[in-house]
Amino acid sequence: MAKTRRIIRDSLKLVDGVVEIVDARIPYSSSNPELGRMIKDKPRIILLNKCDLADPSATKMWIDYYRSHNKFALAVDCRSGKGLNLFSKTVSSALSEVIKKNEQKGMQGKALRLMVVGIPNTGKSSFINRMAKN
Repeated sequence: MAKTRRIIRDSLKLVDGVVEIVDARIPYSSSNPELGRMIKDKPRIILLNKCDLADPSATKMWIDYYRSHNKFALAVDCRSGKGLNLFSKTVSSALSEVIKKNEQKGMQGKALRLMVVGIPNTGKSSFINRMAKN
């Protein structure tokens, strides 16, 4: 755990935002409680993965909860790709300030760098593999 925290802390200065993947069935329990302190003000997108296995009304409540705390959240299923069609739009919204700063510096269309984090078995690899195929 200490090594992972160190890697995240060292890598944060190299990325524009953070994508946290949690299990939609147990979002609170599958979230790293130290992550908020580590990433501080970086834009954060929370993907509630495995939404096909979770209660839809509970998932909606969690999305509303995250949004009320100024976080961007999406219900997704990384294996099938369900909900990932909204990911790009969500990134644009969450990182709008970064995009604006890049444009002011004359770097329109500059690639955004995102760090994908999550506890084991939440679907990080499924997400990365699915996005790499798009």
